[in-house]
Amino acid sequence: MPSRYVTIKQDEPDFLNYLWGRNEKNNLRAIPVKTYNLGTAEELITFEIRDISEIEKPGLFVYISSLIKLKSFILILFPLFYVLSKNYLSNTFFDPIGIMLASVSSILLFAGMNIRNDVYDHISGFDRVNLDSNNKPIRLGWISPHRASRWSLILVSVSALLALPAALLHRELVGVVAAAAILFFMGRFSKNNSYKQQHLGEVILILLIGPALASGYQVALGAGIDTEVLGFGALWGFAVFYLIQVNNFSHIMTSSQSGIKNTMTKLGFDLSQKFLILAWIFFIAVWFLFHSQYANPRFAALSTFLLLVFSLPLFMKIANIKSPMGSGLQIVRKVANKTFLLMVSLFLTENFLYLWEVLF
Repeated sequence: MPSRYVTIKQDEPDFLNYLWGRNEKNNLRAIPVKTYNLGTAEELITFEIRDISEIEKPGLFVYISSLIKLKSFILILFPLFYVLSKNYLSNTFFDPIGIMLASVSSILLFAGMNIRNDVYDHISGFDRVNLDSNNKPIRLGWISPHRASRWSLILVSVSALLALPAALLHRELVGVVAAAAILFFMGRFSKNNSYKQQHLGEVILILLIGPALASGYQVALGAGIDTEVLGFGALWGFAVFYLIQVNNFSHIMTSSQSGIKNTMTKLGFDLSQKFLILAWIFFIAVWFLFHSQYANPRFAALSTFLLLVFSLPLFMKIANIKSPMGSGLQIVRKVANKTFLLMVSLFLTENFLYLWEVLF
């Protein structure tokens, strides 16, 4: 069946049905190919109507890994590993059931939230105007936003059910979960329903992916909350926040043209460059303070020096960009991701060195 195209205006009755993929009749799927006047009353979207059976889909593993953003799972797996190893090395009491429930619950919650993020990036228009090379199942027509939203709800619900026994075993966890839930719904029902398009949402994101995750997991292990895990959570949350800002910076021109509001578009191109450099310098300073307090002083100095050296290419790439056009911004994004991974490798080295000292 040859493709056909339909252009629908925001005030037409079927606009949301097409956008959410709720009108899939006769095995057809509407895939947005062009968005005009995003965020205004004059918004129009041109959809390509394709037969679902003719849409090329990858193998099951690639499909699922793209849907849940498997590549991003380091953002949750490393905090879990850090807290787990910290408590093991300090001989803190372990609750095997709590570990299993909290680990699986956290992973399912993260998977569900990743799907939800893609759904609302699609609905808000961020992914419709900011195209990149990543496989986005919704944008490629592998799944409709409506079905993806259902899968997100299922994963989040199962995560909550698994977290319930852990909360009953450790009553302190109830307070952490309640605080995280309040933060989540503050972001969920705020303006634009996005953590990336408002300053309050960005703060909420730092708290959720950082202190809330780390402290909640430690409580589930059978240990209490301490300043080290809160400090690590704040450090980690800010690092993830930085990656999001770099991603927003890589799309600053198309986002600005489409009226998308986030920290980068509000600052503008020149100030965004300065912000990204100063923000990562701030992170390095906090890194030194954290490790001076909770790690070997020599490692604190050495790791800070290495992190600064690792960060020099990032600073140079950001400073040398003269225009928001071209491939320079995407290169900054790749270098920032590499710098982030090098930072994680320093954390891992610290843990393994400490493990070696304890065991041998």
